[in-house]
Amino acid sequence: MRGARVLVITIILVALRVACGLPCTCFCFYDTQPLYGMNFDYPESEIRFSIETGAEGLVFFGSVFIDGHYGRTVGMNAQGLFASDQMVSPLRNPADEEAPGEIYVWRAFYEALTDCATVNEVRERLADQRLVSYPELALHDFFADPSGDAFVIEAGNTGNVATPIDGQFLVMTNFHNGDFRGDPPAAVRGDGADRYRIACAALASALRRPASFDVAAAFELLHRASTSSGTYKTRYSLVLDPRALVVYIALERDMDHLWRVSLRDQTIETYQGFSRYARLPLDATGVVGSLLTAYAEDDPPAAPTSQPVSAWLRVLFGTLLLAMFLFAILGQRR
Repeated sequence: MRGARVLVITIILVALRVACGLPCTCFCFYDTQPLYGMNFDYPESEIRFSIETGAEGLVFFGSVFIDGHYGRTVGMNAQGLFASDQMVSPLRNPADEEAPGEIYVWRAFYEALTDCATVNEVRERLADQRLVSYPELALHDFFADPSGDAFVIEAGNTGNVATPIDGQFLVMTNFHNGDFRGDPPAAVRGDGADRYRIACAALASALRRPASFDVAAAFELLHRASTSSGTYKTRYSLVLDPRALVVYIALERDMDHLWRVSLRDQTIETYQGFSRYARLPLDATGVVGSLLTAYAEDDPPAAPTSQPVSAWLRVLFGTLLLAMFLFAILGQRR
């Protein structure tokens, strides 16, 4: 029964991948300030943002509702360590369960964010553990920290495959980074190769213009790498500042309305594009995406900054009447 269930799920997932391609894009960039970015692409399902507590302190998580619970897929902790857990193709080193010395790719992602402070700690933690994939779902992990250290780690056929940052940025989509280590973006093939090239080109261009890559530029990159059709659409985009411990959020490719999360304050607030201000506490219970989206959909029009033309006309007409009345009185006195 187990084998039959795995086979059915695998066939469904393969069909989805053939029809739609695999989702999600993330990057880290180190110039005048470190920034991380991530597009979460997924079918229609509730999403959630939360701040939870791990061994190393507070952790921001982005999650999606699947199989009756919220699955965490991206996050940043209070030390500025960033991690993203994304789908990858093809499937390598599947296992029905973890054997001694093995760890599922998702668990490596989650435990790193809750227990580690730096990329080097993650690297050392996984040095003696063999990554294994779920039989029905292949994943790979991206890690970055404020120091400029970053790497992608994947389950390989004969062992873990790590791809460290080489320069000032690193990008991960849905092909095995380890298959193209050292190759230029033009040589990359596989799921997400187009989005990978978009991100690499934008980041390489930013390096030629020092201090040009900021939060707005990061969202522009994510918008260009987002997906608006098919089953896997971009449900949210994140730009994360590991020094300020702030996360900026755009929902459903709406880059005009941005939310701001503060790990230090444990809050989420309207940041850009809203005519009314809202500030909500953010804890382990979290805030769902549908609630945040409603703030943009129901946003009342901004109050006018000046009186309408009709109001000015009324004022002018009233002034003229008053002037005529005064002139009439003065004329009678004369």
